Amino acid sequence: MAVRPGNPDARPPKRWPDVPMQARTRRRIAVAVPLILALGAGIYTARWIDTGREADEPVETVRAFLEASRSGDVEAALAMTTGDPNGARDLLVPEAMSTDWEVQGLGLQSWSPYTDYATVWATIKGPNDTELTTVFDLEPDGDHWKVADPFATLTIDAPPVPYVDVNGFTLPMSTEPFTSYDFSLLPGSYQLYEDPPEFFAYDAEPLLALGSRLVNADGSETPVLRGTFEGFTAVEGDEPELNARLAAYLDACMADPEGPEVYGCPFDLQQRDLGDASFSAGDDNRWEIIEYPQVTAAGFGGPVYAEGLGFGLLTRNEGRSRVTAVDSATGEERVFECTISTDGLYLVYDETGDYAIGPNQDPNPATDPDPAAWQDGYESWCEPA
Repeated sequence: MAVRPGNPDARPPKRWPDVPMQARTRRRIAVAVPLILALGAGIYTARWIDTGREADEPVETVRAFLEASRSGDVEAALAMTTGDPNGARDLLVPEAMSTDWEVQGLGLQSWSPYTDYATVWATIKGPNDTELTTVFDLEPDGDHWKVADPFATLTIDAPPVPYVDVNGFTLPMSTEPFTSYDFSLLPGSYQLYEDPPEFFAYDAEPLLALGSRLVNADGSETPVLRGTFEGFTAVEGDEPELNARLAAYLDACMADPEGPEVYGCPFDLQQRDLGDASFSAGDDNRWEIIEYPQVTAAGFGGPVYAEGLGFGLLTRNEGRSRVTAVDSATGEERVFECTISTDGLYLVYDETGDYAIGPNQDPNPATDPDPAAWQDGYESWCEPA
């Protein structure tokens, strides 16, 4: 077998990096590598900046929503929300808003470029340095975000006066028994009854609303407002005026052409007081007031207790009346002295906060659903003088 003779000068092939580069090649690589690295870093940086900008958008949406609420730009605030408020919209007006609070902090809680929602936490500070924190859910709306259902609910159960006053904004309401109202609120501070009804002061602290939360200024939750009406306290210095109005009311009862034994007037001669006799006040209604009662507003332990029927009167000193009754059979006259009960009287408020004295039902007997209840429950107690 023939064998090809070897090349004595052959050497193993050399490969890079053993082979020295030409100078031109080295220059090209020296230029290309930094460009490639710079391009990669630029792409990464651009992506990071874009992602950061997207993550900031939910936070800025909440910030804009809160600032619109604080400035009273209700239309702009509502435009940044989704869904309809669950409660009545009557307090979603600029006149019911207040600037007595501020945004303390905001932050992104959760977000991903691959999801269709985000959550943002927010803290606000209101009166008495009360702080309130909640988390808002946000949903995308095209190229923007919107805050999902960010409304608190103010529940007013059986209001004692025919209106609610929120930050100086007055809204008429019915005081029918068992009535309840739910109002939606934007974030903010809400002082009730800045101008309280006549004869009363209102000492309850403002309410602070954020998201679905509504709290008192001390931070306690306030799901229903009924207990808050205990913030009404009678102004003792105004009792002379109250008693003057009561005296005028009783005088009007005495001056009634039908006599004082009419609906809403605490004068009545009961058969139980007469025994078997047939005494009555007669056609000339010979009643007179011996001593006027002295009253204040009804309350328990200081705060005024509000019922759906309004603020009742609390007797400090019982009044007395006298009636000369006549036996229809014999003509005999007999004098009786009677109590003047104020248990069935209360303060009837109008929508301006002014009050009059009236019975504990509809002051108009023509529209009262049960006018006989006055006579059944609030008659005088009489005894022979």
